[in-house]
Amino acid sequence: MRRAAAKAARQLWRAAAATEGVAPAAAAAASQGGVQQWRHAGAARRAFASSAPQTRGPVSYMSLGLTVGTGAGLVWWYNHEKEQKLEEISREGKSSVVVGQAAIGGPFDLVDHTGKRFTDKDLLGRFALLYFGFTWCPDICPEELEKIAAATDKTEKLTGVQVVPVFLSVDPQRDGVQQVRDYVKEFHPRMIGLTGSYERVGEAAKAYRVYFSKTQDSEDDYLVDHSIITYLINPEGKFLTFYGKNFTADEMARNISDHIKRWKAEHPQWGKQ
Repeated sequence: MRRAAAKAARQLWRAAAATEGVAPAAAAAASQGGVQQWRHAGAARRAFASSAPQTRGPVSYMSLGLTVGTGAGLVWWYNHEKEQKLEEISREGKSSVVVGQAAIGGPFDLVDHTGKRFTDKDLLGRFALLYFGFTWCPDICPEELEKIAAATDKTEKLTGVQVVPVFLSVDPQRDGVQQVRDYVKEFHPRMIGLTGSYERVGEAAKAYRVYFSKTQDSEDDYLVDHSIITYLINPEGKFLTFYGKNFTADEMARNISDHIKRWKAEHPQWGKQ
């Protein structure tokens, strides 16, 4: 079905290109079906449309119909491919089994929301959820932290185990101890907020393969583009799995609970000391 739709879209586009005299390079780019090629083809159509004479005849109406049909077909195919890819990513992310040792995670040395030094060793013996964000984030960070807080409580109800939610700021310029303290208390009473120097924050982000970059709006008024991922860490401080934005709180709680049950089975003395 997917291949047939893509083939039909390519045939329609070639017909439209032949009718309007669109450059062969643009038509070939569209036939490849990639997102970038599709955008290039769209740019070629717009450039041609702006320079073509405005005629009203059967050919123009036929061309318009073919162009609309081509665009609709390509948009459908692109959205279908995107949904398929998201489903694949979701299935991979929801897998509760990690094969081998992932090269994610490592030591960090920061300051918590009470002003005390806090390192990765302070989380040993407990399951933890780590999220990298910034307090000035307008929507995504609050939504993700609310989800993390809900998943934390749901996990405790399912397993009796308290998971530690941790917020690590990637905006040390504005997120001092006071700012982080006021921020994390809005989401969960046990949430730990971490900040530090730009160098130390960068080291922590690098260890967890987190991308972050300031927008160039102004020196003080800016946003921070960053990865939207929550990491699950086991009691030994090692990375277990991650949760993307597509996860719900219920899905996260069930997956975390599975990891906790597996850990208890493999470490029967854990939590009994």
